[in-house]
Amino acid sequence: MNITTLATKNLLPVADALVYISTTKVHNKWFPYVLAPTLHAARISIVYQANARRSPGVLSWGTYIAGYLIMCWGGTLITHFMLGLPPPMLYSFHPYINYLTVHVVFTALFSVFPSLLYTPAIDTILFPLDALLRTNAVTMTLGLLASPTVNPVYVNSPLTHLILGALASAGGGLSAATLSTWTPNWTVGTPPILRAGAGLWGTLDVWGGALVAFIYSSVTSPVFASFSLASLLSSPLFDAIPLPESLKSTSLTDATPISPLGARALAATVFGVLFGLRVLKVHYIPVITTTTSDASANTVLAAKKRTGTKKTKTQ
Repeated sequence: MNITTLATKNLLPVADALVYISTTKVHNKWFPYVLAPTLHAARISIVYQANARRSPGVLSWGTYIAGYLIMCWGGTLITHFMLGLPPPMLYSFHPYINYLTVHVVFTALFSVFPSLLYTPAIDTILFPLDALLRTNAVTMTLGLLASPTVNPVYVNSPLTHLILGALASAGGGLSAATLSTWTPNWTVGTPPILRAGAGLWGTLDVWGGALVAFIYSSVTSPVFASFSLASLLSSPLFDAIPLPESLKSTSLTDATPISPLGARALAATVFGVLFGLRVLKVHYIPVITTTTSDASANTVLAAKKRTGTKKTKTQ
């Protein structure tokens, strides 16, 4: 069994999940919309409401709805306009029905049960879903390059693939944050990825989307042929790596090319690991650090008190 076959077998659950959310409808009769955009609508509604709750002012319904839709569709609008293609929400009512229905339902849910909108718990539970949805968005956007009306310069540019991946992953969030769409008065500000302190995890949505695009396009696009698994494993750089001979056997160099679905699953797995690490870094490591610091401070204070007591007794 070569390395590609082994990896593909381990990625089967992720691949099945990607196929499921991309093909299964919520309900064939009552809500005939695919799970992927419906779950995306729900996830964005949760994030948008969490940000709006921290806003000092009260949002009008117009601001509340428009700001939410910008956060949902910012990436789609930007990528379609970039490629010269009409975005679906400019010629079809269905995206509005799908997204607004979900947003209204979740607004009602968190109005009745406000304690459910607890970001650390939600992020911890849903980060695997986030990885699936982001990967699905990136790969669907890259599929637009197959349109005959897209400029061949874009199709044949590796940089374009990476830019599309970054925009598909983070375009909506960046648009909403730059405009502060969850506040009563929108203003144009500095994009969050350019602000001081953004760092590695603050920009994950951008470079992670580009990474997903690289993984997927390296399998599906001839533009990335030089980055294929076979090319990398036969390169002098791989030969220079001090690995055991068993890992440099023909099972590696003769590896079967991974399928497009396998590439999607691999990208989603990588994204999931990164999202999990970000959840750990954002929600849990600061708490552990603070708790440890408080414990250390209390220990020092207790030691000082004991020292002071001993000096008093000596005097």
